[in-house]
Amino acid sequence: MSEYKPMDNVGVVVLAAGSSSRLGQPKQLIKYKNKPLLQNIIDHSQVLSFTSKVLILGANAEEIKKNINAGEFKVFINDQWEDGIASSIRKGVRCLLESTPDLEHILFLLSDQPFITSKLLEELLDMHKKQGKTITGCSYNNTVGVPAIFRAQLFQELCHLKGDRGARTLIRKYPDRVAAVPFDLGSVDIDEPEDYSRLLKLND
Repeated sequence: MSEYKPMDNVGVVVLAAGSSSRLGQPKQLIKYKNKPLLQNIIDHSQVLSFTSKVLILGANAEEIKKNINAGEFKVFINDQWEDGIASSIRKGVRCLLESTPDLEHILFLLSDQPFITSKLLEELLDMHKKQGKTITGCSYNNTVGVPAIFRAQLFQELCHLKGDRGARTLIRKYPDRVAAVPFDLGSVDIDEPEDYSRLLKLND
């Protein structure tokens, strides 16, 4: 990879509003490598230069805020988090555009992908800049998903997503407008206690 040069007018949204009902505890706060999963995402994101940074919380927001250092991220609460991830995407896009109306790109991150690193995000942004596609995501499990970055042409469509239809909806809708960075470990997320047990074993 070439030396990383930050793109202009890129905002980042960390989506961390879910209730983790299947896990039985807030997944944002479970420990991996001695820090909460959400803190890992925040820390790796803050290494890079973004125009604006937004963290969307919902369920267990007060507990989460007490146990993380949001750093340069502005924290917003999605009161509609029970409606599904689309509500957090809409909230994130609108919050970014209120502060930075001329934003040209938005990167979406999830709090429960433990293997996201600043290096991966550099590769993603670098490919997005070089390929010039409307969407650049990460490929794993024979699909393309988040982390993913979208150009401004799709901001309005992001704001019209409903229910549990996340960013992958638009990736599937516009396959010819998508570039992808390989991220095999992107398939590792934490939804149930068994997922967390497997994660800890991977770190043994």
